[in-house]
Parts: sequence; C-alpha cells; structure tokens
Amino acid sequence: MIILCFLIFALFSAGAFVVYKKAHKSQNLLFNCLGALIACVLLVTGAELSVFNVNYYSTKDYTPESITGKAIECPQADGTLMFPTGEAIDLLEINKEIKNVQFTLGDDAPLSTKVTIHITDDANKYLLKTPQRTIYSKIKSSQSINLHTAGISETLSIQFDGTESYIPIKDISINVPRDFDFSFTRVAVLIGLIMLLYIFRPSSPIYGYTLDKAKDILPALTVGFVALQVLVIITTSTMNPAFWGISYSDGEYVVHSLSTAHHNQYDELAQAILQGKTYIDNNDVPQSLKEMENPYDRVARYYNEHATGDKYGWDVAFFSGHYYVYFGIVPLLLMYLPCRLLFEAPFPSALGIVIFAILFSIAVFKLLGLICEKYFKKTSVGTYLLLSMAFINCCGAMFLVKRPDFYSVPIITGMTFIVTGLYLWLKGRDCTRGQNLYFLLGSLCCALAVGCRPQFVLLSALAIPVFIGYFFKNMHIKEKSGIFNLVALGIPYVAVASGIMYYNYIRFGSPFDFGSAYNLTTNDVTRRGFDMGRTGLGLFTYLLQPPQITGVFPFLKAVSVDTNYVGRTVMEKCFGGMITSLPLLWFSFALPKVKDVLREKKLLLFSCMLFALSIVMVIADTQAG
Repeated sequence: MIILCFLIFALFSAGAFVVYKKAHKSQNLLFNCLGALIACVLLVTGAELSVFNVNYYSTKDYTPESITGKAIECPQADGTLMFPTGEAIDLLEINKEIKNVQFTLGDDAPLSTKVTIHITDDANKYLLKTPQRTIYSKIKSSQSINLHTAGISETLSIQFDGTESYIPIKDISINVPRDFDFSFTRVAVLIGLIMLLYIFRPSSPIYGYTLDKAKDILPALTVGFVALQVLVIITTSTMNPAFWGISYSDGEYVVHSLSTAHHNQYDELAQAILQGKTYIDNNDVPQSLKEMENPYDRVARYYNEHATGDKYGWDVAFFSGHYYVYFGIVPLLLMYLPCRLLFEAPFPSALGIVIFAILFSIAVFKLLGLICEKYFKKTSVGTYLLLSMAFINCCGAMFLVKRPDFYSVPIITGMTFIVTGLYLWLKGRDCTRGQNLYFLLGSLCCALAVGCRPQFVLLSALAIPVFIGYFFKNMHIKEKSGIFNLVALGIPYVAVASGIMYYNYIRFGSPFDFGSAYNLTTNDVTRRGFDMGRTGLGLFTYLLQPPQITGVFPFLKAVSVDTNYVGRTVMEKCFGGMITSLPLLWFSFALPKVKDVLREKKLLLFSCMLFALSIVMVIADTQAG
C-alpha cells in the first residue's frame, strides 16, 4: 500500500511537470500563469491523495481492538473513563504488538490535552516513557498516536496533563486503521503558498515593472494582496476559538464573557464607567488583601489566599483598596464601551484584533507605497509587495492574531495607529492641499497609540526626522502656514494627553501614573527599579537570541531564558531574537555602507532613530517587566 501511495504521487508530479514545461514554451504571460496554476493543482492534489494520507495506506490492514476494559483502576462515570490529570493509569495484560493508540474523547473534553504514553515491549521489560503529545477534541486525527514498539507489549500506561481535574475518555483502542482525510484547507493553503513562490521567484516578470511605470496595474495588485492578507488574518484568528467568546445556542449566536476572568477586564471597565466608576470591583475586594503589608508580593498573596480562603484578582492594578485596569483606555473607548451601550453585551476581543489587524495591513501597504513612491521610484512591484507582506507577517502582528486575547488588543491597536499616523504625516508633508488635516489626523493617531500602550510614545519621536527639514531647514516655521501646520500637529497631542492624564489622576493621584506598577501578577513592580544587570539579558534575548529549531511541526520552539543575573527578572517567552530570527533585518547592518544614499534622500536620521528607538524600547521593556 505504501508503494501505491508513492506511485500516485509520482504520477501526479509527472503530470504537473509536463503541464508546466508546455505552458512555459509560450510567450504569453497569462498562459504561463494558468499553466503554473494547473501544474500546482496537480502536484498538490497528488500529494494530498498520497503523501498526506500515508497513515491511511500504512494502517489499512490493521485489526482494531478496544482496550478500554483493561483500565481497571480508572474511575468511570456513565460508562466514560474519567482519567485524573497528572496520574498514570495502567492498562494491563494487552499482550499484542501495538502500532497505534486511538482515543475517543468524551463530550466535555477540553479543547487540548497533553498525553504521555509509557509502554513495555520485547526490548523494554519496564515501562518506557515516550515523548509527550497533544490531542485536540476538535481534530480527530490528533487523537490517534502512532507507536514504534519492539514486539509484543504487555502493559500500556497513560497519563494526561491539563488544567481540568479529569479527562473524559469514551474509548481507547489499539491498531486502528486511519481514515482517509482529504483536506481541502490544506490543499488551498499549499496551492496558495506554491503560487506565491512562483509569482515571486527570482526570474518572475513582476520584478520588471517599477512602481512609477506600473500605476495602471498596481492598485489591482495591491487590493489582491491585501485581500489575501485579510483571508490569512481571519483564518488564523479562528484557530483559537476559545478566545472569541461566541457560542451558538437555540438558533442564535451569543456573545459571552470568557472563562478566564482577567481576560474580561475591558468589558468590566466599560460596565464600571457606565456606572460612573473607574475601578472594576463591586466594593468586594477582600479585606485580607487590603491589610497585607505588601500585596504585590506574589508568594505572600498565595499564602494569604490559602490562609483566609479569599480569592484575589489577577493581573489587575490594586490601588487604594480597589481593582483597576492598567491597560490603555483607547481600545475600550473605541470598541468595548460602544458595544455595551448599543448591545448591552461584551465586545469580543478577537473581533477587535481582526479588525485592527486588517486596518494595520492596509496602513502598511499605504505607508511603504508612499515611501517607495517618494524616495525609491525605481522599486519593482515585486519588491514592494514582498516588503509589505514581510512587514505585516514578521512584525508580530500575526502572533497577536493567532492568540487573539485581551493582552493583544492594546498592542495591535497601538501598532495600527502608529503606522497610520506616520503615513498621514508623510502624506501631508509632501502634498499641496489639506496639509493641516493630514497633520491633525496623523498626530491624533500617534497620540491615540499612547492611549493604547504608553511605550508607543517613543515612536512619536519620529516626528523629528519627518519634520525637521520641513519646518527648520526650509524655514517654513517662519511662515503663517507653517505656524498653522505646527498647531495642527500639536493640538491632538494636547487633547489626548489631557484626557489620559486626567484619567490617570482620578485613579492613581498622578497624571503620569498609568498604574502598571500596581499589577497583581508575578512580581512586585513597585520595588523593581532600574538595574543595569538586566539590560544585557534583555538585549540578547529580544534581539540576538538564536531561534530553537526542532524536528516537530511547526519546527520552532520557545527558547528558554538562561542568565547569570541573580535577582528578579521577568521575560516574555519568544522564539528567538528579532535580528537573528528575521533575515530581513540583517540589512540594518548595511546602514554604514548606504549612509550617503540615505543622507541624499534625507532618510539617514529617520533610519538611525528607528534603530535607536528599538534599543530604547527593548531596554524599557526589560526593566519594566
């Protein structure tokens, strides 16, 4: 059967090759692309019918057998095994060669569960521990695990790990033939990826069109690639349905709060504001927390909770006896508060992330298009589209879309406002009509970004390289129109800053206190301070840490943070430093080589500030925790 599998793939591959070669004998570009698409469809279909279903062919002759009854020590409920998490349950006297194990999960099984299998065979008298696997209740293929044993197995031991106390299992079977699984989603994704590689291959004619000579086709191409990016965003966001907070009941969709309480903070704040409050508790903060000597000490809180039986809030700002939301208020004003006012329901954070990720993508295409049009007119259409797609998919935006939780909301909204603000600034600086409106809206976007995450205030410094030549080298500042331009740039900052500072003052008694130091999480930020010992670690981890590559999909693993810093530091898990993980950033090291070109185009200061601000941002994040 395996031979048949690879024979099918070989036949389809040969057909694809023939179609591709014949199509490329023609000089017609449309015919070439159509031939490439047909060849791609043949190749991917052949792979789907063979390689991606190799488990079907290799297990077709298996004889399935249920071993559920051999788990004699496992508790049951209504005929369903209830595996306690963290404990190994033995299945004895199997006495068969086990080629795979298939789990049939109960109706109330969690979305994902980690399972570790221990097994004996002819080469291992005592239980051999195998690598941990993850099974998903919504993905049937993940519930079957192939085993590679040496002969007959007498004992099988299974241990589930997860957040639930028990994992419901309806049945455990061995040597189960796998179903034939033709995945249209996988076919579509592979065709899309291969066609992208074909379009952007080095010899592609798309690099023969420069932006200044392709204005007739550029809008259509841009819209097409934006639409593709939108499709990727929507598809990726649905991979984690638990974050959407939407369920289907009695013929209608219902928006509800998430099971993890602190992920509902924005909605809780929206309700509080409608009640005239800025804190999110109902005057029910435990007295034991208020009386603690240091409530920001996580270990002390843990012991206090166990001693008193009280339950304390998590990742909220605790100040003067109340819980506050220390995340930026702008996303709340734009999405959560209007949703509460209009529909009296919580706004799904995932929906907000999708909306702003789409707006972010559009803003990136517009910004890079404007920069190329202004400074690099000979840029090819292919290079422009590649850079835009790389910017969007490699800057962290898609990570936020993949995990569309509460924490991702202020980040993606701030990113969108910053990119949009830069575009409006550059657009307004070089246009002859409506300058003040462009400047006003650009500054409004950049100011609102600070109301999403205070760290984005650093990027407002990019106004210096954008406008220093415009106002001072050309002495536009002395003209009446220049004064109006400057006022248009400043008014939004003053207005937004006034609102944010007032909001801070009525909560924490200081216009400059955003409240992040009072968060009830892993460490006491009020005493964290600035320690140079953390700086090197932060720069290495966030910029230079090599990625950890594995042989298991998706082939990347979160790196562990090893340090000689003997003290308290908090680092977010990452998959490698930005510079080492993103080859596109390696061109940054060419800055000294191209400084004369950048100086001529008046981009040298802008480029240097971007590099410097990234260093400052990393240090600030490392120190703030």
